[in-house]
Amino acid sequence: MCSSDLYAQQRLWFIDQLEGTSTEYNSCRALRLKGELDGEALERAIETIVERHESLRTHFEMVEGEPVQVIETTGRVRVEREDLSGLEDEEKQRRVKEAMKREREEAFDLAKGPVLRVKLLKLGETEHVLLRTMHHIVSDAWSQGVLNRELRILYEAYRQGRENPLEPLRVQYADFALWQRGWLGEGRLNEQLAYWKKQLEGIPEWLELPADRPRP
Repeated sequence: MCSSDLYAQQRLWFIDQLEGTSTEYNSCRALRLKGELDGEALERAIETIVERHESLRTHFEMVEGEPVQVIETTGRVRVEREDLSGLEDEEKQRRVKEAMKREREEAFDLAKGPVLRVKLLKLGETEHVLLRTMHHIVSDAWSQGVLNRELRILYEAYRQGRENPLEPLRVQYADFALWQRGWLGEGRLNEQLAYWKKQLEGIPEWLELPADRPRP
């Protein structure tokens, strides 16, 4: 599910530790669902995705001074529900926006997890909005597309009484992270650093950019 590289994860973890309960890297997406909804099939599809992708069952702990991924063997994401069907249309839209705002402003605890929250808003018998909030440390725009595709396939299968039609994943994100660390550890990181040091030789030491406040 996660397409960020290992060093990008470390950077985001460091920023989270530096700023403390930061919400700047919260990603909240709204998916409008039309037609009669099978809530049981939807929840089962979400559970399958969490089971399928280790990154959605991951939290981050300090081990010997370094952040490490800790993958839970099982992970269940509770789908919170809110019924807005009795409200006027304008009020429904206002409440949807408020719910998204709350999700964006509620911080994740990366040391404990989970790193995914799901909320289902009922606007009518045949209209719902599914809110998915994830920390950017385990998700980006590309992986959101993967999630949408798998959610659609799984929901349709479960709604029709079929089993999971998706092929098991051959590689998890942690496998890629280990490969990347080993690959860069073979001297390639120093090669990359040397290349960019040469490319950036002679540039100004100070870059004057407008800022909203003084920064160290």
